[in-house]
Amino acid sequence: MSRFTQEHLEALKRELESLGDSAYKAFNEKLLPGVETAYGIRMPALRALAKKLLKEDPLGYLSLSTPGCYEETLLRGLVIAGLKLPWEEKRPWVEEFLPLIDNWAVCDAFCSSLKPRSSQDREAIWEFLKPCYRDRREFFVRFAVVTQLSQFVEECRLEEGLSLLQSVDHPGYYAKMGVAWALCEWYLFSPQQVDALLARRCLSPWVQNKAIQKIRESRRVDKETKAALLSYKLTEHAPEG
Repeated sequence: MSRFTQEHLEALKRELESLGDSAYKAFNEKLLPGVETAYGIRMPALRALAKKLLKEDPLGYLSLSTPGCYEETLLRGLVIAGLKLPWEEKRPWVEEFLPLIDNWAVCDAFCSSLKPRSSQDREAIWEFLKPCYRDRREFFVRFAVVTQLSQFVEECRLEEGLSLLQSVDHPGYYAKMGVAWALCEWYLFSPQQVDALLARRCLSPWVQNKAIQKIRESRRVDKETKAALLSYKLTEHAPEG
């Protein structure tokens, strides 16, 4: 029987209100075009609240609550990502949550928190991501890409991971930016492999150039390498392949 009641839900909403900061609300909304935050709650406070719910009755909370604003959606995502359940039991909650993602902040916080709990879960999550790279929904694509760069930058995933990133053809800004970010992370992990990919000039000009920009912004890349990477830049209408 669930220990999370309607009274607990009402108390949770009061706690969210108490954590709000109007100045931070205004600042955060500038970073999230088209998204209106209800309270203006900083991420550490939301993570602490999610941790508290995970210790108490997370499934009761998830079953009873319905997210209605940015912070409530983000909190729900953090709780789902943190569920101490094997993947097959967590998966339905993830599938239910994905259509709720409509901005980069919720997406990225969710992905960075969705840590595999076992080697079996690791393989299952990797397989779960694969159809999302070709999805027509922008934040399904970004979910796959950011989960890859957050949880799966490792030698055994290198070849397939880069191939999956190349398969993305969604025109949305947040999908493309996610791919560029992921390529930067892979470059820092395996420079030779990603350098070879950039040298082939097989990516769209926007993704190719944005990936180069993000790599050049890294303090872990030396000046000579940053200069050399400029030779791989493409003009917007350059032929690909």
